[in-house]
Amino acid sequence: MTESTPERVRAGGRGEDFYRSFLVGYGALFFAPHPVSGALFLLGTFASGPLLGTAVLVGLFAATSTAHFLRRSRLELEQGLYGFNGALAAFAVFSLEGEASSQLPLVALAAALSVPLSAWLMDGPWGQRLGFPVLSLPSLIVGFPLAVWLVHSLGRNALPATTLPAHLVGSSVFDPGLYGPSMRTAVGGLGAQWPLIGFFLCGVAVHSRRLLAHVVVGVLLGGGVGFAFLGWVGAFDFSFVIVTALPTYLALGAVFTGGGWRSAAYGAAGVVLSFAAWFALGLFLTDRDLPLLTAPFLLSTVVGLGLLRALPAGGVTGLPSLLPLHQVASPASAERWATEREFGWRYWQELAGDLAADAGAPSDSRRMERARKLVARSRRTVVLTGAGISTESGIPDYRTGAVAWKQYDTDHFRFGRFMASEESRKAYWRMSQDFFLVLRAAQPNAAHDAIASLDRRGTLEAVVTQNVDRLHQRAGVAFERVVEIHGNEHGVTCLQCGRQYDREEIYRWIQNGVEAPYCSSCQGILKPDSVAFDQPMIESESARALTAVARCDLLIVAGTSLEVQPVASLPLVALRAGKPLIVVNLQATDYDCFAEVVLRGSCGSILPEICREAAGR
Repeated sequence: MTESTPERVRAGGRGEDFYRSFLVGYGALFFAPHPVSGALFLLGTFASGPLLGTAVLVGLFAATSTAHFLRRSRLELEQGLYGFNGALAAFAVFSLEGEASSQLPLVALAAALSVPLSAWLMDGPWGQRLGFPVLSLPSLIVGFPLAVWLVHSLGRNALPATTLPAHLVGSSVFDPGLYGPSMRTAVGGLGAQWPLIGFFLCGVAVHSRRLLAHVVVGVLLGGGVGFAFLGWVGAFDFSFVIVTALPTYLALGAVFTGGGWRSAAYGAAGVVLSFAAWFALGLFLTDRDLPLLTAPFLLSTVVGLGLLRALPAGGVTGLPSLLPLHQVASPASAERWATEREFGWRYWQELAGDLAADAGAPSDSRRMERARKLVARSRRTVVLTGAGISTESGIPDYRTGAVAWKQYDTDHFRFGRFMASEESRKAYWRMSQDFFLVLRAAQPNAAHDAIASLDRRGTLEAVVTQNVDRLHQRAGVAFERVVEIHGNEHGVTCLQCGRQYDREEIYRWIQNGVEAPYCSSCQGILKPDSVAFDQPMIESESARALTAVARCDLLIVAGTSLEVQPVASLPLVALRAGKPLIVVNLQATDYDCFAEVVLRGSCGSILPEICREAAGR
C-alpha cells in the first residue's frame, strides 16, 4: 500500500502499461509494488481459492481500467496506487456470503468506485496537506456501506473467518485451556495455506529482501502480541496477525518511516495499538454482523503516522522520521533517505552551534594576543611541525593530494615491498627522485624564519618536524635542535653496511641511468634517510622528541592535523604534564578543545605574528 504524489503526467492506456500497473497494483497491496511480486501474490491467491483469485482479478482489472479511463498519472499507475484498493474491494465483497454470479459484478463496481476516491484523497488535503497515504481507506469507504446494505437489506452474513472469533465474547480471554490442544487446533488450519504462504514470501523477496526480513519480524510480533492476550488462538489468528498486525508493522516500521531501530520500535508499538483497535472494532462490528476488513490496520496506522506528522520539524529523540510520500519505495530507500536527512540536519545543527560558539568566543585579535604572551613568557618552547608549514614553500603535502602523488603506486613505497622487490625499489626511487627535485628548489618561508628567530633568542628547546625537507635548518635553526622524527630526504644510507652518501651524488647516479642504486662498497640496498610506510620509526629521534616535549614549558603545533601516528599522540605527553598548547593549522585537530589557543590560518602569516614579541625582547 505504497503512496506517492507525482507530478501529473497524462498517459494513454498502452497495453504494456496496463498490464504492468495491473500486476504492480496487487504487489502494492503487500508493500511490494513490483510486477513479478504481484504475479506471485496472484498465484498464491488462486492457490488459496480459485473463486477468490477470480474476484481479485476482477477487482484489479476494474480499478486499473477505471484509472486509465480517468487518465490518471502514468507514474501513479506504475506504482500501483489504484489496483490494490480494487483488490481490497474484492476481499470486502467476498467477506460476505453469496453467489459468485451476484458478487463478481459488485466487486467490479466497488473496485471502480475506489479509484475516484483514491484520486480525491491523493489530490486533496489528505495527501497534499496532511501528507498521508491513502492506504485502504477507499476500499473501506466503499466496502462498509456495501456490507451494511448486503447484511441488513439482503440478509447476507459475514463469513466466520473474517469476524472476531467467538471466544472473544466469553467470560475470560486468558483461558488456560488455550495452551494445550488449542494450540494444535489453531495451527491445524495452516496446512492448506502453505502454497499461499510460499508464493507470498517469494513475492516479497523479489521486491526487497529487507522487506522480507521485516515481514518475518512483523509476523513474529503479531503472533507474540496475539499470544500475550489470547493464547495460541490469538497467535495464529489470520485476521489479526496477517490482516492487521503485519501491515501495521510494515507501514510504521519499514515503509513510511526512515528505518533503523527507531522505526522498528515504533512499528512494534503500532502492533500493540493495532491489537487494541482490532479487539475494540471486532466487538463493535461482530455485534452488528459486519466484517472487520482492514479497519483496525487503517486506524492504527493513521494514528501512528498522524503522531509523527504532528511532531516538531526537528523530530523527537527516539522516534523515527516520517518519509515524504514521493520518497516511499522500499525499506532500503527509506533508510537511505533517513540517513541523508539526518546528515543534512546534523550539518546545519553543527553549523549553528559553531556560529553560536564563535559569537561567544574570543576574537581573532584576542586569541593572537594570548598566543603572543604565551610565546613571550616561554623559556623552553617546542614546535611540532608538519607538511602544512612547508606547502607554502612549494612542497606538496601527500594527504591533501596537492600534487600528482596519485600517479605513483603507493604499494611500492611500503618498506617490506621495497626490501623484497627490485621493481618496487625502482618505483620508489623514481618517486623519490621527483620529490628531491622539488626539495632542491624549495626555500624556507616566513614560518620557518619565525621559528628560527626563537632559536636566535635562546628560547627554542627543539623543533620536532615530520617533514623531510630540512627547511628548518636552512632557515637558521641549529641542527642539534631539529628532531627529524621521519628522517630526511637529503641523506642516503646503505641498509647493509651503513655507509652514508650525499643525496646529490645518488641524484647524479640516477640521472645517468641507474634505476635502483646499490652500495658501491658492499652492493647493499641504498635507501633515502626518510621513513617509508611501515618502516620502524627512528628510535633515537623518537627519544629526542619525547625528551624535548617533557622538558618544554610551551608546545606549538604548526601545520599538521595530527592524523599520523605515533606523532599524532605526542601533544598528549605535554598536555598530561600540564604544558600549555598552541595549535596553528588550517584544519581542525583532535587537540583543539584542549589547547590554550587555536589559530586558524596559514603558518606563514600566523607564526611571525605570535613570535614577533618574543624575538624583539
